[in-house]
Amino acid sequence: MNINFKEELKTTLTNCEDPFRAIKDIQDENGIALAQIKPALPLLDLLGVKRLDFHLAVLDDMKDRLIKRIQELAQRNDREQLEILLEKSFSVINLTHVTPIVMEIVKHMPKIPDKYVKYIVEHEQIYSRAPIELKRLIWIDNSNLFQKELQPIIAQYLTYVDEQLLQCDHNYFLQLPKQRRQTSTTIQSLVHMIGTNVKLYEIVRTSLQKLYQRKKIVHYSSLRLLLLMAFHDLENNSVSKSDSIHIFVWTLDAALKERKLDIKKQREIEQFLDAHGRDTEIINKHIPFVLTDPYIVSILSKSCVLLLHKQVDDEIPLPRSNKELHFLLKLLNMGLYAWDVLDGAMSFYDPIDSKLLTHYLPYLIRLIVENRLNTDTSSSSILKLLLPPTEFVQYMQHNRLACQIFLRFIIETYHQKQFWLAGQLIPYLNDLVECGSTERTFLHQFVYFVRQSVEQIHYIGILLDRFFIVQAQGYENVLYYGLILLKHVLHKSNGTNLVSKYLSQSLKPSHDHSTFIHDKYHQLVHDYEECIRQIQTREQIQHQISADKQNSFSLFH
Repeated sequence: MNINFKEELKTTLTNCEDPFRAIKDIQDENGIALAQIKPALPLLDLLGVKRLDFHLAVLDDMKDRLIKRIQELAQRNDREQLEILLEKSFSVINLTHVTPIVMEIVKHMPKIPDKYVKYIVEHEQIYSRAPIELKRLIWIDNSNLFQKELQPIIAQYLTYVDEQLLQCDHNYFLQLPKQRRQTSTTIQSLVHMIGTNVKLYEIVRTSLQKLYQRKKIVHYSSLRLLLLMAFHDLENNSVSKSDSIHIFVWTLDAALKERKLDIKKQREIEQFLDAHGRDTEIINKHIPFVLTDPYIVSILSKSCVLLLHKQVDDEIPLPRSNKELHFLLKLLNMGLYAWDVLDGAMSFYDPIDSKLLTHYLPYLIRLIVENRLNTDTSSSSILKLLLPPTEFVQYMQHNRLACQIFLRFIIETYHQKQFWLAGQLIPYLNDLVECGSTERTFLHQFVYFVRQSVEQIHYIGILLDRFFIVQAQGYENVLYYGLILLKHVLHKSNGTNLVSKYLSQSLKPSHDHSTFIHDKYHQLVHDYEECIRQIQTREQIQHQISADKQNSFSLFH
């Protein structure tokens, strides 16, 4: 394909004796070489149709045929012919109308010559228009470029999760895992980018783990699980089965779907761990990273707390001899200390602190028992003696496993509507502000279950006084969810009195808080004022109705 470019055209027209003859020669040399077309060209000239427009129209008409022909060559594995076509056509890849044809040739090449790859990567306009098949071929040899493409997609996922955790009308952790991955634009984008390429999947998986180790954001783990199971849903065995912990994740996904890790699934996980016990890459790298997923942590901690309640109801073995509880605690412990395991400071096989089994968990069981015995909340002297002593709180502050179980214990206490016990335990959240009680992953679930379970605003007032008011100014998350609780009670009986108590002072954001919090606060103030106006209007109407009735009564008497 001998094409005269700008400089060559300029030289030809500058040095020629007859420009019109030179132009005609250029047109004849580079035009469509069909004898049937030549007689029509003068007529098109008379009609004012430019040669460029004519050639582009012909090209558009032939484009689909050319692409189909290229695909046929690819199906026949005619690599030599494809290489010839690529060599001749690549020089016009910058021409918008020709780019798709050249790209079609390139994407069917088993190996793209470096000079072409370099040119495409260096020209953003061409790279952005490249088909995904071509980009995959480029990414395989240029992982840095692939990771650059990944960054905004992963960031988009983190933004989405933060937005979901700010919504308390639903519990984000109760969504079915399949629904989450099917509705996630991030997951769909990653699946599309990876295709069936195992190497690209490995790059994503490794990148997510490195990001977690660098930033300690647990949602990277969630993304890793969702991505693997998205390929599992597609029955894309070449990708999902290439992951060494596919079976392990599949079992956990089933547990998330059923919202419990039953005995059968525990046995399947235990068998997997036993079978790969000597593989340190799996045991001390992949497994801990997966278990730090907040959805997995939530289901494991919930299972542990429910087992404590079950020990009271069914008289099953105490914590120190309960193998089912031991296994759940081991998995939960690995999830909570995943960063330390990945950093080499811990091992999957490190034992759980015996004090947790012999002192801490029995103490929680005792609280459950005494709470049930004290059905009359007015005579609470016995229970008050059992509230956590100083060493109990200090133990939680230095043991993530104990702290996580306590946080879930409080959630389940509200969920089971044991409001008196919950009210007594709430102040201890103030001692755990550095251990998770102010994080969105906890507050989102906590406030959700409070809103679902508590009917009497008196108990919400206790919760606000003993925790949210105490920590609101120091922790923006706490202030935000405190405003959520106020909005929840606003339209309940006497709700405006509770809202007015906190709105003007205790839960009013300072200049140190973000614009987002100030906007939420002003919106709540507006809702409160509107609610007051509605109440006043109703009272005026009721007063008028009463006055009308009184007047009617006077007329008849």
